[in-house]
Amino acid sequence: MIITFLGTAGSAPYHEHSLPSILVSKKILLDCGEGATSALQKAGALDELEYVLLTHFHGDHVSGLISLIWIYMLRGRARKLTVIGPRGVGSNVIQLLKLVNTPMERVRKFLVLREIKPGENIGFIFAEEANHPTPSLAFRIEIEGRALCYTGDTSPSEKIIKLAKGCELLIHDATFPPGMEEEALAVGHSTPYQAAVSAQKAGVKKLVLFHLPYYYFGGEEFIKDYLAAARKVFSGEIYVPREFEIISI
Repeated sequence: MIITFLGTAGSAPYHEHSLPSILVSKKILLDCGEGATSALQKAGALDELEYVLLTHFHGDHVSGLISLIWIYMLRGRARKLTVIGPRGVGSNVIQLLKLVNTPMERVRKFLVLREIKPGENIGFIFAEEANHPTPSLAFRIEIEGRALCYTGDTSPSEKIIKLAKGCELLIHDATFPPGMEEEALAVGHSTPYQAAVSAQKAGVKKLVLFHLPYYYFGGEEFIKDYLAAARKVFSGEIYVPREFEIISI
């Protein structure tokens, strides 16, 4: 399984750091933040993409969806693109497309919208509830005996720890800096320390600290503090990937 990080920033883009989107083996896109379409083109995956998994409907996680669907419409895509998400995915995506006057009769030729509930799976895609103010999901993907877990936005969750058991890789929200654990909990996010505790409990081999606040810090100097906090409790490999960095599992 090849994981390419197309966008790694949380809440707002910052210079070269785009909003959340992660490409899995060129077939699956985890969230679709602003800049995802051009990043998919650069990664050579636009024509291979089959699934888009949306964790929730906050703008930084879906702001790239309009341009993605539009480019497929303009190119006359015939192969199905399946967008999977939490409660309301059908009505929310359609409302988003209608807002920009999308010709729905053309989009319906290829777009499939599927709701998935916590505890359910659609083939190799498993979903669980995340701890966030709006209905949100975490996803587990299993391909050829390998598994990863992506939390989306969440505070620490025993359900997600269970979902991540046996995974090689956990991609975990780390929006808030070390020392702001209570503030993170209050708004459904995590710190790097909390992410590392979850990774250690789940027994994963690799941890990615994701959804980082580059816009808040105005640069990357904070990353060393994130890594130091996570290393206090997690004994595996820890990554803070840059855009287009690849991790294989």
